[in-house]
Amino acid sequence: MPDIASVLLVTSILLVVAFVLLTVSLMRLRRTTRQLQAALADESGARDRAGLLLAIASAVNSSLALEEVLNVALTHAGRIMGAVAGAMYLLPPGGSEMRREAEYNLATRAKGAVRHLEEEPLRTALTDLRPQVLKLADEASPQLEAGGQAQHVLVVPMQRSGQLMGAMELYLNAWRELTDDQADLLNGVASQGAIAIRHAQLFQAQEENALTDELTKLPNRRALAERYIQEMHRARRYHKSIAFLMIDLDHFKQVNDTYGHLEGDTVLHELAKILTSGARESDVCARYGGEEFGIILHETTEQGARTLAERIRAKVAAATFPGGVKLTVSIGVAATAEPALFTTLMESADQALYAAKQGGRNQVRVADMKTVPTKQHA
Repeated sequence: MPDIASVLLVTSILLVVAFVLLTVSLMRLRRTTRQLQAALADESGARDRAGLLLAIASAVNSSLALEEVLNVALTHAGRIMGAVAGAMYLLPPGGSEMRREAEYNLATRAKGAVRHLEEEPLRTALTDLRPQVLKLADEASPQLEAGGQAQHVLVVPMQRSGQLMGAMELYLNAWRELTDDQADLLNGVASQGAIAIRHAQLFQAQEENALTDELTKLPNRRALAERYIQEMHRARRYHKSIAFLMIDLDHFKQVNDTYGHLEGDTVLHELAKILTSGARESDVCARYGGEEFGIILHETTEQGARTLAERIRAKVAAATFPGGVKLTVSIGVAATAEPALFTTLMESADQALYAAKQGGRNQVRVADMKTVPTKQHA
């Protein structure tokens, strides 16, 4: 029979061996767990990255609304990168500065609405045209909605076919090193964003062509109607007056009959120049149809509209058109600050124009809006 000391010794050795084996097993298990967690994290990150690019691509393919696409790209990329706020800047064709077109978590009227290409943070980021994390100077850092200012920014340039389209700024609480995967992801976002910008530019150009009179290059009648609705709502919201001028070229048929339609087209083109130079920059001058033109005057009283109309009439009468032709215009004026009369303004100006024609032409007539029946506004 073995003695007790031998039994205890063997038992101790077995316990030590068991402990060692258990420790090794636990270490392996922990290592395996960490590997699994890392693999799951990589897989989750891959899903997030794929989901982001898919969401942006879907937005690009399903919508021509640039704002919608930019917001999708910005908010998703910001979430992936852990940004506290973000902004999207666009560069107009041939421009030297970018303007902020989309944002999230920024304070109202936060500074930095315009970014000059030769100033930070764009200058450094555009040197290499790759995503970079940069220190933000106080004067370039926009205020955050939650208060304070971001100290660092991740700038992502957006370009297509070698042309710079804009840049995305993601604001960070601290500086960080970008991984290759993150840089690739951001480049993918930038590529999709650039496609969206290009689509929107093409769509906008088509819309402008559809709303522009080919001969005079002024807005056409459809565009005039759309702008009038906008100005009408604006005047109603801010309790401002609005005025409208209806302008008709006197005896234009004689120009076509005497000199031909090509000469008539030249006259209309020159008249458009006179009208736009006579109106204010904020006014909307459009070709209403044929030899008729319309001008929307926002925040303009009856007296102000009459004064502008007389100035335009005098400029046309003093002008000499191609071929030595002298012409005049008749103008109908209507103005009101009464919202219930806004929808009758263009009709009233047209009736005043008719009165000017009947009264001998080359004159301005003003509609009496006090006699116009009010209508329930939309």
